[in-house]
Amino acid sequence: MKYLVPLLTVCLLAACTSRPTTSGISVEQASAQYQQQLKVDNPALGRKLAISDVKTRQTNQLTDVVVTLSSQYKKSQYLQYQFTWYDGDGFVIKGNHSPWQSLTLFGFANVQLPGLAPTSDAVTFSLAVREVSTQAQEFKD
Repeated sequence: MKYLVPLLTVCLLAACTSRPTTSGISVEQASAQYQQQLKVDNPALGRKLAISDVKTRQTNQLTDVVVTLSSQYKKSQYLQYQFTWYDGDGFVIKGNHSPWQSLTLFGFANVQLPGLAPTSDAVTFSLAVREVSTQAQEFKD
């Protein structure tokens, strides 16, 4: 019992300070500079993909982003990606969450993933990439 309270406190603090993750990989922009840090939640996918470039520019007072995703794997991969935008204080811009976009990445190919900030308040972003199952799923009662 005496170890349970400290353990729960650590878990609660970790949950409050971390951003939601998805099963895959992601890259985040840190303040005004892009740190191409790769966050890997799925090690198998992390070995098959790499973020090779991040470019940004301002277009009509909106942040325009292109992230280059590179396949490190010989077979085609069926993926989805999603941009999340944050304001200057690091808060998620609510109601402007981009939907998951489908992507087929062929073996050893590169693809540019474009993203456009929904408002001029968007200062930073994160990009999440996840695998899509190619097997048919049955729903049973």
